[in-house]
Amino acid sequence: MRETAWAPARRAEGLLIERPRLVARALAARGQALISGDLEAAVAGLAPGAPLLGLYALAPTGAHAVRIARDRALLVTLAPLGAIGGRDFWFATSVDDGWAAVDVEGADAPSALAQGTAADLDASSPSAAARFAGLRCLILRTDSGFRLHVEAPWLEALLAWLEAV
Repeated sequence: MRETAWAPARRAEGLLIERPRLVARALAARGQALISGDLEAAVAGLAPGAPLLGLYALAPTGAHAVRIARDRALLVTLAPLGAIGGRDFWFATSVDDGWAAVDVEGADAPSALAQGTAADLDASSPSAAARFAGLRCLILRTDSGFRLHVEAPWLEALLAWLEAV
């Protein structure tokens, strides 16, 4: 049967791809929550001072929210937030294992980024959501490359694409 021929899924943290000119590393588990409604109020209530980031913004090391749409964002914190609810104009749902974050670095990272998306990264956008390798990803930049947030079930497809570049 075809199901038994699948390669085992890779861990969702640590080194995933290592080539001389391209390295992809999944970040260690962090807290993640999908927030909707009044994003500024939600971020202020859950992670005061955390920035709300758009397309290809510089990813900070601390808590931050990555905008998916006008009224939706992925809040990333250093540790899980636990049970979350809402307030008058926003709601948050824990998705600690729902998204994977992958940092891509190396001399071939800019080429991989250019091949993976048609989004105009220089134009900026309030939403970080864009197609990358045919998948909906949230695209940020890092000091040494770029970061992709992808829904966890699509991590293996993203890694297969990065390996083929």
